[in-house]
Amino acid sequence: MGRHQSYSFIYNVQRVILLVFYTTTAIALSIPLARLVTTLSPESLFPLIATLVIYMVLVVVIGSFIHVVSYIPFNLASAFDPIKNDIASGTIKDLDQFGKRISRFTIDFFDFSFLDITHAFIQTEKSDLISHEDMEEVKAALGAYGMLEKSKQLEEIIRAGQFSLHDNEYHLYILPIWLGDRWLGYMGLLSRKRISRFFQRFLMEFENNFLDDQIMYMMNCTKKG
Repeated sequence: MGRHQSYSFIYNVQRVILLVFYTTTAIALSIPLARLVTTLSPESLFPLIATLVIYMVLVVVIGSFIHVVSYIPFNLASAFDPIKNDIASGTIKDLDQFGKRISRFTIDFFDFSFLDITHAFIQTEKSDLISHEDMEEVKAALGAYGMLEKSKQLEEIIRAGQFSLHDNEYHLYILPIWLGDRWLGYMGLLSRKRISRFFQRFLMEFENNFLDDQIMYMMNCTKKG
């Protein structure tokens, strides 16, 4: 526990340093930018105001991007720890409990401007579609489409198209779950926004480093039971 807290402290210090560096750099660059615009248009304030507003928007967008990229790797591991602990202690006893817990975890954790998951569910070779919320519409649609079988052909996350749910339009992403060469199932994700290829890789790392082995363990526990 002490080592974990020390690492957390070091990581938080690094993020503060990064934030301070980014903020001071953005402010420092705004000064010569303002001087340049003033030199080019000395008799009007509009170009200066417009330029600074656009610059501020860019700074916020880039800052948000840096925040997500720097936040996810460490905090994903620490946020997932309670689930691993509950599996180890026997609080989570079967695949159904795990699926409900992981679907809620996914939408709670991946709540960023660039990576916003609003609904999540899991279907494995040994189970029906599992989620912590009512997903009967999704279940029926994906069942008719044969998504479980189709996911066997996938090696990485894909955008499967758009999906209507509760009168809202979502982008449907299918994340296949593999442990080595064994296919275990897939995770379905609904997002209001398209997820860029860069951030899709965060989801693939999530599957590879957190989901696959835990699902295999729960499947083995179900067999023993």
